[in-house]
Amino acid sequence: MGSTGSAGGGRASRVLRLLLLFVLALAAVEYLFGSILDASPLRTYLNSDKTQLLTSNRGATLNVIKPPSVNTTNAVPVTKKQNMAVTHYNQTMATKVISEPPQVSQTSILLTRLMETLNNETTDMTSSNKNDSSSLPLCELPADLGPIKANKTDMDLATIEKKFPEVQFGGRYSPPNCTARHKVAIIVPFRDRQQHLAVFVNHMHPFLMKQQIEYGIFIVEQEGEKPFNRAKLMNVGYKESQRLEPNFTCFIFHDIDLLPTDTRNVYSCTTQPRHLSAAVDVFRYKLPYKTLFGGVSAMTNEQLRKVNGYSNKYWGWGGEDDDMADRLKINNYHIARYPMSIARYEMLTHKKQRPNPKRYQLLSQSKSFVKDGLSNLDYKVKQIINYHLYTHILANIDEHS
Repeated sequence: MGSTGSAGGGRASRVLRLLLLFVLALAAVEYLFGSILDASPLRTYLNSDKTQLLTSNRGATLNVIKPPSVNTTNAVPVTKKQNMAVTHYNQTMATKVISEPPQVSQTSILLTRLMETLNNETTDMTSSNKNDSSSLPLCELPADLGPIKANKTDMDLATIEKKFPEVQFGGRYSPPNCTARHKVAIIVPFRDRQQHLAVFVNHMHPFLMKQQIEYGIFIVEQEGEKPFNRAKLMNVGYKESQRLEPNFTCFIFHDIDLLPTDTRNVYSCTTQPRHLSAAVDVFRYKLPYKTLFGGVSAMTNEQLRKVNGYSNKYWGWGGEDDDMADRLKINNYHIARYPMSIARYEMLTHKKQRPNPKRYQLLSQSKSFVKDGLSNLDYKVKQIINYHLYTHILANIDEHS
């Protein structure tokens, strides 16, 4: 009698367990498939970029975070009053919370954890796929770099623009098939050299593209009638190029009348400031003196900040490059150069400017660089225009104090 009761109790217990498993199976089917045609949690997850599942004993809530929406405006002329931004990106983050979250009972905790596991695995897979599709190999220098010819003949800027469709507005370029190792701002101080501008951009774009670097060309023009201040314009170009594109890591200050004639002269920065135009044709391809830092030179953000940029005091021709050489020496930098057989340039003909009579007096004050340079730079941007082959910055650099 006792054994019969025990057997009956065992059968009842097994029946109850089977019923419980059956109920759990039904719950699983309902959870996964019952609302599959509506906004089920699984479907919501699969259709979203990022999903966070928050669980508790009473229920679960799905927070669906959409990726930032980006509004872009076309490049147009602007003034400083308009924040001096040629291209403005306005980003907003939208967050959507499902108002009626599905309830998860104690009996479906296992299913909730299963969803969490699926969540993590799918997110990892999506992240991996995104990396695979967006990441490109680092650019390598082509094997066929070497001497090139410089075309110095006058040409029309409108005609040149049609030659370089791969260049983006503002004179920006990125290699299409690899990730550039160098992000370079080419800063060109400018006034009354319109005939040189077309020759310069026609030569520089193919030269720079060949080197597989990411770059932008900034033509910084001085407004007004005061004597030309090359160094102050270079400070303005540095500041404004950073404002327009904060990702530049190398800044090359470039006279518009110098054309490089060897693509092995890679436009990049190194641990020491680099003088690129060491061998110029008008100097018979010889370095005039050891500390020369004029013509074309390259510095990193850190190097420029450490020496406080260029001096703002040199109105008229000459002296500003020697002042920079003194700043570099005071800060324990030395001037790096490519071999003279590589650092070769040809100069465009132009009228010589009158030398600055105060340049030697100013050079004797170069030790006071902490108070003269980027730290006290005073200027007003009058206009910024994104042309096809360059960004044009018109600035008033007259002393306003």
